[in-house]
Amino acid sequence: MTTVNSLTLANDTLVSSHKIETTTETGNNTANKKSATPTDTITLSAEATAALANPSSASKTDPQVSYYAQFFPTRDGGGTVFAENVINPAATTISTGLNATQIAHAARANMDAEYSTMTASGKPYDYSSKDGIDDYTLMSGLDRTALAAVASNQDGLFTKNEQNSAQAIMLQQEHLAIGNYAGPTDLESKFIAKPVSGQDYADDFSQTTVSHLSNITNEAVSWEKNLSLYLDKTSTYEKSTVEWAFNRASVQTAYETAMDAANQPDDPKYISNLSIVGMLSELMKNGQKHHLVNHPSVRSLSDLLSEEWAKGHETGIKNALMKTRTALGYAQS
Repeated sequence: MTTVNSLTLANDTLVSSHKIETTTETGNNTANKKSATPTDTITLSAEATAALANPSSASKTDPQVSYYAQFFPTRDGGGTVFAENVINPAATTISTGLNATQIAHAARANMDAEYSTMTASGKPYDYSSKDGIDDYTLMSGLDRTALAAVASNQDGLFTKNEQNSAQAIMLQQEHLAIGNYAGPTDLESKFIAKPVSGQDYADDFSQTTVSHLSNITNEAVSWEKNLSLYLDKTSTYEKSTVEWAFNRASVQTAYETAMDAANQPDDPKYISNLSIVGMLSELMKNGQKHHLVNHPSVRSLSDLLSEEWAKGHETGIKNALMKTRTALGYAQS
């Protein structure tokens, strides 16, 4: 997927890198992909069925949806569902009313249908397609909640390539929502560098400093504030994933560190009330004191527990994650 621009939320040693990129793997993706077994029956909720039967009337009436859809080019147009999740990351279609396993199986079935459609067209899916068009097309039926299931490999149904592509789309949504471009290089000129309107995002992207006590710019803090708000708007399922917890803790750490350096108080609305986020953020800050660095991508519990600053805290992290998942209604995810 050819993209530009990356958002790096950095302090002295901790870096939350939200670079939009994927790692190309060798081999044919479709040959290795996992499918739901033939006996699996995916029953969508009435709401999801209605939403899929009437694809997004919002795209016809909401200029913001149409605007953001152009940055997710598919074989038959723009990614409307992706665009809707730029504006509201918790909006659902295919995942409406489903539990974690059902979300994963619905995503798997939808993607398998897209693979088949592309093959039947005489132009099979190509992981290296220009501007990532085939990736956008493959996942065009997935709302952000379903993308989160793919990125986190819920129930082990997805290939590494598929996980990478889903993660890239989710990161792109974050960038666009908070006012930072990410997407196909030849579409960058169409992007207006400002966050989604009506979402209470900060819009001070100036290079002036937050205070005379540090060189922390208002631009850097605005990125951190906006990303915090965007992640807090996501679905309860996404918040139950390790990747969300890691990313939310990383941006919170960056925000709190910046405010401390500027000798300014934290605004509570940028601080998560979920126990796993608070715990990870404190561990990250402690790691900073010992010159430890966040890896840019953590998706699984094993990834998380492999972080140097997590050593010795494995049980506490697992307990905090379970407490958070239980509170969100995804204890078994």
